[in-house]
Amino acid sequence: MKKLFSLLLALAMLLSLVSVASADENITLTVMMYERGNTTNTYGSATDNYWTRWMQTNFGDPNGITLEYIPVPRADEAEKVNTMMAGGSAPDIIFSYDSDMIMGFGRDGGLHELTDLVEEYGPNLKANLSETFPYGTYDGKLYSIVALRTQVGRYTTFMRTDWLDKMGYTLQVNEDGFQHISVDDFTDLLHQAKTLDLDNTGMEIYPLGVIGAYTATQSRPIIYAFVNAEELTDEMRACYDELFWPGYKEGVRYLNTLYNEGMIDPDFMVDTDTSYPSFSALLTNGRMLAYGHDCNYTAAVEALYEANPEANIAPVQLDNIYGEQFVDVYAPTGMYIAVPATCEHPEAAVKYLDFLADYENAKVFHYGFEGIHYEMIDGVPTTIAKTEEEIAADPDNDYERITVGDMILVYNGKPYGYPTSTAGLNEIKTRIAELSDLGFKMAEVGGSAPYYFQGIKTEAEQEYDGFLTAPVNSLPTLISCPADQFDAMYDAVLNDYLAAGGQEVIDSRVELYHQLEDAKAE
Repeated sequence: MKKLFSLLLALAMLLSLVSVASADENITLTVMMYERGNTTNTYGSATDNYWTRWMQTNFGDPNGITLEYIPVPRADEAEKVNTMMAGGSAPDIIFSYDSDMIMGFGRDGGLHELTDLVEEYGPNLKANLSETFPYGTYDGKLYSIVALRTQVGRYTTFMRTDWLDKMGYTLQVNEDGFQHISVDDFTDLLHQAKTLDLDNTGMEIYPLGVIGAYTATQSRPIIYAFVNAEELTDEMRACYDELFWPGYKEGVRYLNTLYNEGMIDPDFMVDTDTSYPSFSALLTNGRMLAYGHDCNYTAAVEALYEANPEANIAPVQLDNIYGEQFVDVYAPTGMYIAVPATCEHPEAAVKYLDFLADYENAKVFHYGFEGIHYEMIDGVPTTIAKTEEEIAADPDNDYERITVGDMILVYNGKPYGYPTSTAGLNEIKTRIAELSDLGFKMAEVGGSAPYYFQGIKTEAEQEYDGFLTAPVNSLPTLISCPADQFDAMYDAVLNDYLAAGGQEVIDSRVELYHQLEDAKAE
């Protein structure tokens, strides 16, 4: 008995020594990093710079982990990640905006399942990113830590409110404090503006701006004013192209009517460059009253303000004709981050991501160091402006943050709720920052995010991928066609899509939708 006890004691001591040795052993964790080719000599490289070294000092060293950053060209990151995964040479942490690719790796057994690891090593991930966990989950298993998109607003309508003042029109303000306008008033104002040269340009006015780029989908916030949200079922929202949604046709008809009445630039459909040169010129030169766009679009607005300081653009809610606001918003997701099955220390990978999820650490990457790069003024992080002489005299504290956004990973945007600091900005820059903040907030009202299919592509989707044109791509043609041909052309777009395989795609998505919903209910 004593011999057995002595043997067990010796074994326990041996295991203890092995455990201590393992704990003291320094391990290497490889982390993917985008190579954008935009670094400077003073910054260093994308994989060796002040901030990668800061991570080594503040995360790696205390945890016995040597960090090694692996460069991946941003331009072809999906192809590169696929190649590395196929060859078993992927870094221990990979990421991509291609959710289908990342979740496909998980379904095929190429990733570590992270549920238990996050439970043990990810308190900050659990506290701050739980909203996105369902997007990284398949069949009840967490395969990806999905970054939290902090601003989900996507589209809104904008108007020249200085023109409205000249026309004697005052926008109403709703209970949320947002300016809004009915479709009838909006239409009347467009027609009034057509006959007025309020900026004295001497040129023809096209009161409603429409862009040909992105197949005219920037006009969605105007079309959405006609969508019947009450009749739009969850299944239809998830599985059908938006041109099938109840009321959508009338929204496109509305734009078609305005086009044929001369309210829209007759050549908008050729403005396909994504810098929108024709649209931007109309806005900047004072020939446009209103437009739909990304809620934070400001480029041409800034040019307008520089050309005409008296001009003022404001985001405006176009009231839904059925009463219930409806807009498309982004899912609350950003980068899909995963740990390949080849990673020998997945707990270290989760610890790394958890470190980034800590607000205090994330703030360092977003703002720098308090007292050096920023100070808190009225609860807002405010940049400490420095002269060139001050920077030259203190080079150690002039930390550029060129690729830090790629390092943060777990947050798409700042999750702290701080408004944008306007301290030190000139009047135009201040107005632009305030416009962007308000646009994001307004664009979330009535927001509906796309359904999450867990990265699954049905067989029909795969079969017709690259061969089937989505009906929404026909928007420029439908907006600009003769009014008496609109119904026939709209119906033909839908019928042609269904006949070319669209019906099979819809049916397969409906079947998958119900499978996923039934699984949630179990």
